[in-house]
Amino acid sequence: MGSFAVIIKGMFWQEQRSGRVIMGYLLGYAIMGYWMSGFLRYAADTGEPINILETFCVVEQHYVNMLFLVLGWLLVVADAPFMKGNIYLLLYRCGRKRWNMGMLFYILMQAFLYTAAMAVFTIIISSFFGFAGNMWSSPLYSLALDATNSIGVRYNITFPWLAMMKTMSVPQAFAVTFLFLYLYLAFMGALLYAAALLFSGIVGMAVVMGGHLAGYLRMMDGYTETSLLARAVPGNFIDGTLSYWQSAVLFLGLIAVLMVLSSVLVKKMEFQPGKEIDG
Repeated sequence: MGSFAVIIKGMFWQEQRSGRVIMGYLLGYAIMGYWMSGFLRYAADTGEPINILETFCVVEQHYVNMLFLVLGWLLVVADAPFMKGNIYLLLYRCGRKRWNMGMLFYILMQAFLYTAAMAVFTIIISSFFGFAGNMWSSPLYSLALDATNSIGVRYNITFPWLAMMKTMSVPQAFAVTFLFLYLYLAFMGALLYAAALLFSGIVGMAVVMGGHLAGYLRMMDGYTETSLLARAVPGNFIDGTLSYWQSAVLFLGLIAVLMVLSSVLVKKMEFQPGKEIDG
């Protein structure tokens, strides 16, 4: 167990100093900021405050934002399966099984940090425009009732999830939105890792990007049931029942399958280390 923790700690120490990871986070902030600016301009023009947790719910569930937000995350984990110059030493000290689980848990923890960073970013910026509490704001109600999309066209933002507002408090909606984004990012990271083990990093990235784009296209065509990206937007499945939890179970099941698959693949993989790790 000690070596397992050392692997994860070493991965964070190694990766968090990487320019690629920093750029991935900055790209995520830029994408979130772009769509957030439209909602905050709308709120400012109404002259009424918003709940500081609402912004994350609005921006994360905006389809086009979700299409591009994942790009920042994929940049963070683009180096999967993270084989560096000391790979043989790590395998000798901890074995392939623990090394593999260390890589997977690093991805799961990094996905949580990425999701949290995006959420905290929206909360900090929104704190200049609103209040904290359980109540939904009047501007968001008006946006949800914007059947003609006149507000959406003017400010380039939408929130058609009136059922979510009726059945959940703002903190509940925030928590569910956070969870579904995390699960989707964790799934995409695990898929990239498993595909990179099976093929190569480039092919793995192509598989993940292709699946992500296919999910977006199916979502835009209205096939939300068969689009994993659509399932990462909880508003699609909140209808007064608890059916949206089926999406969470689906993501957890897929992640578990990928973890089992990777444990099989890593036993047969021929490791080809890259550059040495500094420090």
